[in-house]
Amino acid sequence: MSWIGVEEGKINIELLEKYLNENGFLILNKIRISVKTSKNWIDFVVFEVSGFTEGLADVISRRFNVISLEGGKHLILGETSAKLWDEAVKIVFPNGDSEIVPIFTFDGFLDLRMPTENIRGVNPTILVSGKLYTLPLSLDDVLEIYKKGKKFFEKIEKVATIYGVDKVISREAMDILKERSKKSIKIEVDYETGYVLISNGVSLTTKTLSSYFLSLIFEDNIEEALKIYNDAPSQVKDELKNLVIEELEIQKNLNAFGNVIKLKRFIEKSGIKFS
Repeated sequence: MSWIGVEEGKINIELLEKYLNENGFLILNKIRISVKTSKNWIDFVVFEVSGFTEGLADVISRRFNVISLEGGKHLILGETSAKLWDEAVKIVFPNGDSEIVPIFTFDGFLDLRMPTENIRGVNPTILVSGKLYTLPLSLDDVLEIYKKGKKFFEKIEKVATIYGVDKVISREAMDILKERSKKSIKIEVDYETGYVLISNGVSLTTKTLSSYFLSLIFEDNIEEALKIYNDAPSQVKDELKNLVIEELEIQKNLNAFGNVIKLKRFIEKSGIKFS
């Protein structure tokens, strides 16, 4: 797919559309973008077309006396065999000047097309199992990819790790997934054996009560730690109390001031008294 466009608001866009149709170009879509040139940001109306556009921006610029833009396979920067290249557009000015502006980076290893800082108005896209998805992914997209299989979802996880979660998964999807995750995890505390059973509906893991209890405090889940402490039988409660006091001294000696503050916060809320 190729691009041809003109600066927005400078000509009647129907004239360009008519010209393209008369010259055998099949128009597939019309979009509005902004491109950062050496002069400034310029807004364009762009037609996505099937056909070869090399040199067409020069023709359009002269014919309509307007800043024009072209894009296509002839503006791939780099070797596609390396699976990592840039895609650019050519901007042509009415005075004959022109410049090449990279607007996408394509990662062939992940089938990812990421806009550069030189373009506004387009989103990243990723190809997963033969389907092209627009990023950031909606909740429906995430669930659909998850159902395709583990290797496809791992692909999304890898992209998120490299390019940032906020660029890959929408905020709405993230919030809903976090809430579902919280609801699906079940915690069972066995005070008698001193173990905690953690189930997420797929797997079951165990932790010692002492390590799980301290991890809650260090992760700032004070309310959950307090619930375990307050619900504990008296003997276990004393053991947890001593554990917190001993751990406080350990963290002080390690100069782990963040953990010291969290332990003190728990001690204050639990009402633990030092003997």
